[in-house]
Amino acid sequence: MSERARRLFRASTHLLRDLDVERILGEIVEAMRDITAADAASITLLNDEGTHFEIVASAGLSERYVRAARTPAAAGRALYRGPEEHLVVDLSRSPIGDPALFEEERLGKVLAIPLVRDGELAGALNAYLRDATASFSEEDIDLAHVLAAEASVAVANARLFAQLAREQEEKERFLSIVSHELRTPLTPLKALAQLLISRIARSRERGQPVDLESLERNLRTIERQVDRMNGLVTDLLSVSRAGRGALEMDRRPFDLAESVRDAVARYVDATREEGRHRFALDAPASLRVNADEARVEQVLMNLIGNAVKYSPHGGTVRVSVAPADDAAVVTIADDGIGIPSADLARLGGAFTRGSGKAATFAGMGIGLHVAKLVAEAHGGSLRIESAGEDQGTTVRVTLPL
Repeated sequence: MSERARRLFRASTHLLRDLDVERILGEIVEAMRDITAADAASITLLNDEGTHFEIVASAGLSERYVRAARTPAAAGRALYRGPEEHLVVDLSRSPIGDPALFEEERLGKVLAIPLVRDGELAGALNAYLRDATASFSEEDIDLAHVLAAEASVAVANARLFAQLAREQEEKERFLSIVSHELRTPLTPLKALAQLLISRIARSRERGQPVDLESLERNLRTIERQVDRMNGLVTDLLSVSRAGRGALEMDRRPFDLAESVRDAVARYVDATREEGRHRFALDAPASLRVNADEARVEQVLMNLIGNAVKYSPHGGTVRVSVAPADDAAVVTIADDGIGIPSADLARLGGAFTRGSGKAATFAGMGIGLHVAKLVAEAHGGSLRIESAGEDQGTTVRVTLPL
């Protein structure tokens, strides 16, 4: 592994361990300068008003430049080509912004890697060369892309933690739980990123093609981990909005049976490699409801995910959806660890977790709570049943038709 790859590894480890925004930003720009052998580096992010991209951290740049370098949001978005694309700009010939500012700062070339959040451009990670005739190598750019991907997650997590911490009375306990859960998906992401870097380097050194089948398998794993983290963040925001009375439902007609089939199919795919779980689905050809489709899908993914998670030895996850009187009833049942009778009444509260075997599983205790919030906001209900430990669990969600 090259010294630059080692520097990326050290930065990754730091980003996984820290939740302080300022320290994270400082580590990112120092790492960017080191791995690209650049003269300076910076992070630009969209300001709170959404009008400009501004430098929020830098290394090797003057304070005057940092204050003055502001890119209108529209101009920044016009340059954005996609999450996996980057820009290398000769600032002496076609500057992005004020030519006089670049000349004063003696900046000749910039490498800009987009930072993306929820599919939208959130900013950029930039490396600068003072010599416009110098260039960035392929390794520089590859490593910068990996760092930018980790930076996007690290900065988003740190900002989310700060926001949520202000809203919670039990700040220390809350941060401990959330930090563990949001870091958990990052660990395999970091390992896979390092593995892919090593494989690409070996293929390049040996003049051999990359194993596309292995690459696709690793990328699918990364995709699942990113989906998991996105689900965790969505749940946290739902709890936060509900606490402020701002959890709104966008009700429109949609096919609930189709949504249930899609959610089950996603877990069939996600659990295929581990091979312990089977899925049984009972759903009509169509069952239309008037509800918030995105929120209902969130509920389905949470509840089916819980059924898989709390049946670690495998078994069948049984999912059904059917009309009953003036409602649609979705039922998810598993053969897992079950729930002690003393826990049944309190589960479904915010940050409430089960005792006994359930306490040994990682989790924030919000999946059931979010499902209950969404069901009740639609005028429906959520009911949990279990005959006790090791007797499996059944969850029923009722939604008005």
